Amino acid sequence: MARRLKDLKEPKIERPPRLKLSAKESLKRTKEFDKRKEQFIATVRKGKN
Repeated sequence: MARRLKDLKEPKIERPPRLKLSAKESLKRTKEFDKRKEQFIATVRKGKN
């Protein structure tokens, strides 16, 4: 038997629980953001099209 589209459910995607960052880890990520900024902006621009 074929199922109707109404009967099929989309799988729910859940985010993993947030990790608590230490002050050092937070500072490290902030400093590394400049390296990733251009790639991040390019990804956002690509997604708008």
